Amino acid sequence: MDLGIRNKKVIVTAASKGIGYATAKRFLEEGAHVLISSHDEQKLLDAYNKLKDIGDVYYLKADLRSIEEIKNLILKGNEILNGIDVFVYVAGSPKPGNLFELTDNDWEEGFKLLLMSAVVSIREVSKFMKNNGRIILSTSISIKQPLENLDLSNVIRLSLAGLIKSVSNQLAHKGILVNGVIPGWTLTERVDQLVKDRSRRENRSESDIINDIVKDVPLGRMALPEEVANVIIFLASELSTYITGALIPVDGGYIKATF
Repeated sequence: MDLGIRNKKVIVTAASKGIGYATAKRFLEEGAHVLISSHDEQKLLDAYNKLKDIGDVYYLKADLRSIEEIKNLILKGNEILNGIDVFVYVAGSPKPGNLFELTDNDWEEGFKLLLMSAVVSIREVSKFMKNNGRIILSTSISIKQPLENLDLSNVIRLSLAGLIKSVSNQLAHKGILVNGVIPGWTLTERVDQLVKDRSRRENRSESDIINDIVKDVPLGRMALPEEVANVIIFLASELSTYITGALIPVDGGYIKATF
């Protein structure tokens, strides 16, 4: 099936690994022109070297905590790709901890990484997008169901739901669709770190922690990054032309809320 993605010009942030990398790979497999970014230049180069045999890919270092680097990514990305059709926002993960452990600086850094970066990205990229543009944000199950010891994510990522709803209304007249995905427990380096942290705090084995997590997932397992990427591809495709302002869970049924 032709998804209408071939030759689309796509920017994917935090694309050196995990969901961002899997998403960039899927776009390349569909024939898109893709610019990947990350704050870690070496990991970004490693990702580029793995992706360059699949399709037309470029890379540009950008730290999402820096407004100037976000602006530069989008400005240069528009020049490199000769336009932007799709912008996929994936952010790194904030420091774990609860309200009483996290410092004021932790909260400020979390705000820059998880919210201000999204605000600036959407504002800047929409300047270059034309009719049928797509902005897709990867969020977290924490916006629907708080996660233990992840208070920065629980509090700040929740704002992305309001941002997606607000901006989707404001950009609809330009024909730009804005949506989000809500990944559940996914097999990434971040989840591996969280499992190790919880194992240490609770003095239990990592396998016990993983079993605890997946017992609350009706499908009985964690997602592969590619499974999240496939939903992002759908939102970028010509199959989703009447969807905007939506937040789609990719969580194996983990979220218990009805709405």
